[in-house]
Amino acid sequence: MRGTGRRTPGCCRYDSEENGPRVLRSEGRLRRAAGLMGIDYGYDLYLPTHAVGQALRTVASIARRGIGSVDVVVPGGERITLPFRGDPADDVDHWSLDTCLFFPVDDEAIRAWAEVERRSGRQEHPDAQGRIWVGSIYLYFWRNCGLRPGYSRLDFTAASTGMSRLFEQSTSIRDTFTGLAESVGAACLVLDREGDGDEICWPTCGDDLAALAGSWPEVG
Repeated sequence: MRGTGRRTPGCCRYDSEENGPRVLRSEGRLRRAAGLMGIDYGYDLYLPTHAVGQALRTVASIARRGIGSVDVVVPGGERITLPFRGDPADDVDHWSLDTCLFFPVDDEAIRAWAEVERRSGRQEHPDAQGRIWVGSIYLYFWRNCGLRPGYSRLDFTAASTGMSRLFEQSTSIRDTFTGLAESVGAACLVLDREGDGDEICWPTCGDDLAALAGSWPEVG
């Protein structure tokens, strides 16, 4: 799912719960081909709807504090306060927020990114755990993932072309999102290149997402 450039936290245009992600991805690809926008790569996490709350709490554990605080109501009715920026969301089918997440500085791509951050004055050094934060990252929730009933999507979308390349090239970022997927019982994790060579990062099973979704267990 991709949009049409910079989005406002808390809202994102789409046609319906069912076809929203597909419509936005196609529109973004067409606009990029016309030279109207950069690339918006990201990691798409497909997971049972009942696991959304657990996933958000796990994401919050690696989030940079101090950029905001917002309440969302996750499927099932639980209200969670997140260290993200955006509009509060009740138990709705779709919302979007901004976040900054920490990643270990342990590969060449993210080391180069960290050096640019240092020179720009945004971040002087990695933290005590050897991490830097990357952001803003746009976080989207879709109650219906569009592939199988009972499964939702959390999309983590880069805010710029440079960040998109970082997402694509950094093993640190890939490993962090893969670890997230494994820890919350997700169905799969996809590196979303806006339909131009999307890659299933976890589990390792080829690149046919629809076929993979057909094997997911039924959930209530």
